Amino acid sequence: MPIRVGVVGTAYWAREVHVPGLLQAGGMDLIGVWGRNATIAGEVAERYAIPSFPTFEAMLSAVDALTIAVPPEVQAELGMRAAAAGKHVIFEKPLATSAAAAQAIADEMARQRRTGLVFFTRRFDPATAAAIDAARGRAWQRANVVVHSSALTGDTPYIDSAWRKQRGALWDIGPHVLSMLIPLLGPVDHVSAEVHPDGGCMLRTVHRDGASAQASLTLRAQPGTEQTRYHFVSPTDELAFPEGESDRAATFRRAAEVLAAMIAAGEVTHDCDVRFGATVVRVLEAAEESANRGAPVAIGADQAATMSRGTAADAFR
Repeated sequence: MPIRVGVVGTAYWAREVHVPGLLQAGGMDLIGVWGRNATIAGEVAERYAIPSFPTFEAMLSAVDALTIAVPPEVQAELGMRAAAAGKHVIFEKPLATSAAAAQAIADEMARQRRTGLVFFTRRFDPATAAAIDAARGRAWQRANVVVHSSALTGDTPYIDSAWRKQRGALWDIGPHVLSMLIPLLGPVDHVSAEVHPDGGCMLRTVHRDGASAQASLTLRAQPGTEQTRYHFVSPTDELAFPEGESDRAATFRRAAEVLAAMIAAGEVTHDCDVRFGATVVRVLEAAEESANRGAPVAIGADQAATMSRGTAADAFR
């Protein structure tokens, strides 16, 4: 029987990625959308010929699972309510904007034995997943990352995104970067960050086994100068990740199908589950503390990355 799923949110990412992705996903039955603006929710519902729910509570009572595409502070509140109601959830990154809130969600999902995934976009791209799995276990010593986006300077759907302007590249791009670094370099032991006045960031990580990485991040690249580069180096090898898939709805469809398969199998652990999502938030919070203090911040060994037992490519076999 298909999983009954609803979409929370009505902005660009919800209506252009979540909704069309779910409509294509096997094992999922999209039964409606809910948003804080009922008029816009109605417009999205009409466009896709699906119902709109009058309240969040009405949606909760009608679904088995939710996908959430709202600003992270709002997501943390609604996600906790969904977890407490015993729903499976696909969250957006970052899971929350505080380690305490993120961990509370992960703990509640575990208590309820419900499946929660975080949509770290490139991790659900088959080419990237295969590259990560092929590179695991090698003695990677360092990584250099550049992600320069024009999300807040170009003709993009994010130009008026209040939370991105407030939180900057660390919290918008940083989750994606950490989701790529941790599988190959291991749990983060120390982190430091320099946040620039325009919201750009230089993020540096030292990992438990001694590997290190630096990442230059910005949302304000001039149009035409955007770039994304992930370069890993070991004593005997180098790795550059392939370009990510451009069809985000198709990538989200894969994430939804992973969720459906996990629910059917009674599985709750995955490389991109909510425990890992909480780990990423913990590192981001420490990086923000580092930027404020002007010094590296240690991440306790008992709170470092909690990696799930599966591998990324397993989701596509």
